[in-house]
Amino acid sequence: KILSLKFCPKCGEKLEENAKFCNSCGADLKNQLETPSQTISAKKTQAITPDGAKYAKLGPRLIAIFIDSIIISVIGSSISWVFIPYNILNPWNIAFNWLNNLITYVIGFIYFWGLESYNKGQTIGKIALKLRTVDATTLQVAEPGKNAINTLAKPSAFLILDFLIGIFSNTGDPKKRIRILQNISNTVVISEK
Repeated sequence: KILSLKFCPKCGEKLEENAKFCNSCGADLKNQLETPSQTISAKKTQAITPDGAKYAKLGPRLIAIFIDSIIISVIGSSISWVFIPYNILNPWNIAFNWLNNLITYVIGFIYFWGLESYNKGQTIGKIALKLRTVDATTLQVAEPGKNAINTLAKPSAFLILDFLIGIFSNTGDPKKRIRILQNISNTVVISEK
């Protein structure tokens, strides 16, 4: 039994049943039919990558994370003012520093995860630079679980380690993934410019 294609192999647009041409990109679909077994395996293994996808470069991504870091620092610092009396009573600040770092991490995690999951894959820094974090396979907004994995190191100093390992392990990656947690979460950053 032969079935018609459900999605355009060129642009990924959903097709009408028995379509001869893609309504979105005009691709000729007359000779591209698939059997049911091909349909199932194709959905599992092939990534739909529209021709217009432009993966973000390192420079704009670093600027976006710098903007986001400033925002997180301001929010974290303003919340840590609540602990000023404790800071005065503890001149060595050991416990306060750990508490402040924990508060800043939680704020940063919620900031990155919340905005990337529920704001079309964009934080404030990414909005300013027209970048977006998306699922590497579909190029749509990633699921909240994938964004949580991607966000684990962002609000901490481990981000530097994540970058260093990612840059060395992803050299030549056509999707320009520069962080190891992007590989694990299967997400990429695209540019909308």
